[in-house]
Amino acid sequence: MSHEEEVAYAIASWHRFDSQVSDDLARAVISAFILVAVADGDLAQSEIDKFIQMIGAQEDLVAPIGIDRIRLLFRDIGSAIMSDPIAGREHALELIAAVKSNTNYCELVRSAAEIAVVADNRELASEQAVMKVICNAMGIEVRNRG
Repeated sequence: MSHEEEVAYAIASWHRFDSQVSDDLARAVISAFILVAVADGDLAQSEIDKFIQMIGAQEDLVAPIGIDRIRLLFRDIGSAIMSDPIAGREHALELIAAVKSNTNYCELVRSAAEIAVVADNRELASEQAVMKVICNAMGIEVRNRG
């Protein structure tokens, strides 16, 4: 796929995501998890599985969309961010920043990102760097681990 095709794919994927997921919290949680999951340049099956498990436990968050739809959108947006990393990251951070005025939402988004950090059973510096960017977008601190 050429760079132009990758960018077109990414734009179409984000458009589909934005039109199908209207809830700010759901958009922010999905965006945060994906940003961390692709921080190493890959989207591992273990990360996808961990996300589906996490989101399944929050049925009210995804009830209007449905877990199967979320699974497809998650894969699609993960691929879109890897296809057009700069624009994808900017868009995801905008969606994350949209919840910054709600402390409870910020906590849920930070928790989702933390789950993504450990989802593939390894913690990378690149994931920690993205975690910091996500927290900065919401105006909160990164939680100390350990």
